[in-house]
Amino acid sequence: MYTIIWFITLAVSVTLMIRAKSKIEDGQQLVDPLSGTEKVIVWIVCFLNPVLSGAIFYYGWKKKLPVKARKANDISLWAFAIEVLLGGLIFFLNNPK
Repeated sequence: MYTIIWFITLAVSVTLMIRAKSKIEDGQQLVDPLSGTEKVIVWIVCFLNPVLSGAIFYYGWKKKLPVKARKANDISLWAFAIEVLLGGLIFFLNNPK
């Protein structure tokens, strides 16, 4: 099951990254923030796999879309932190002392 989620996350991340990046000519930079739809997709994909998705978005966008790259990186860090906190909470609630 995790392998399927990994491949879906990879496909969606790469597709979104390439689609947004391909609209900009080489040597140009666009400083627009993430759109509403992009933001929702980035959050969902980052919750499925924050490390892979965050790396794909950040390194794919950092030259042509630096603002989007930083925001996607922030979202992946927040998603990772939330997952760690939820995992710790579940661990402590399931292991009474």
